[in-house]
Amino acid sequence: MRKSIEHYISSCQQCRKFNIVRSKTSGHRKSFDPPTDVFQILHMDFWGPVRTSSQGNRYVIVLTDNLSKYLIAKAMSNNTAKATAEFIMNEFIMIHGAPERLITDNGVHFNNTLMKTITTMINTTHSFSASYHPQTNGQVERFNATFCTQLAKYYDENEDDWDDYLQSVVYAYNTGIHATTGFIPYEPAFGRRQKSPFDSNSSNFTLTQPDKFFKYLQKTRRTILKQAQENISHQQQLTKLRYDKHRKDMSYSIGDLVFLKVCDNRTKLDERWIGPCQVINKTGEQNYFVQDNETGKSTWAHISQLQPVMERVV
Repeated sequence: MRKSIEHYISSCQQCRKFNIVRSKTSGHRKSFDPPTDVFQILHMDFWGPVRTSSQGNRYVIVLTDNLSKYLIAKAMSNNTAKATAEFIMNEFIMIHGAPERLITDNGVHFNNTLMKTITTMINTTHSFSASYHPQTNGQVERFNATFCTQLAKYYDENEDDWDDYLQSVVYAYNTGIHATTGFIPYEPAFGRRQKSPFDSNSSNFTLTQPDKFFKYLQKTRRTILKQAQENISHQQQLTKLRYDKHRKDMSYSIGDLVFLKVCDNRTKLDERWIGPCQVINKTGEQNYFVQDNETGKSTWAHISQLQPVMERVV
């Protein structure tokens, strides 16, 4: 009797659409293994728009290496597809080469014909995070939160000079110890410690043969990258244990009916969930392409934004 009552209540579609879900969202944390080398996997995102600076900039584009956590950022006047393509080509590919994988959100400045042409041409896999799920691209999202606070401390609102301090904040980030890897981002990225312009004394070493430096650099770099990989894997395991605690590990199949969480443009009296929606496609176990059966609208959604439709048995 108890189970029948619980099922009857949980199958009420109006309740599912309007009730607040107090429990943790579904889906265990999924992490991919750290890459074997730097600049293989990159994360890219835009920050802004903010108040236009005296130099005409309103946005910051941020690029982060998945392994070393080394970061490149640039203030920009717009976030168009052309500006994005020029940045990735001129500021990274022409200097460091083509990455194996690029992870961005689904914004039109990233998901467009121009970017698709470039990534296809350089044989780079372009992966997109689910809408309203910034954790997928958390590498750059975390820095965005960090440098926003730092810029706010230094810029003069009367001068609108926030972009003058951007590279100083980036430098501080790249030369500070990263909590996840345990290294300064610059070190695993380039295989050596960066000499600070503020160091009064520098340590020098002498190599008797020219080729010894190359061997020394290779050995040092291998050691640093291996340790960084181990540190990242360890942190991923700890994070997963915390995240998965008291959380259901759900998955859906193509054809399943689900409710989709309303993430924007919602008033207090509107539905919190829409649907039923049908799962049309999926990538992995956490990203689903769903279509609203009433409106016909479709979108990609993370599993945390879905809940199953319980069919009422009469």
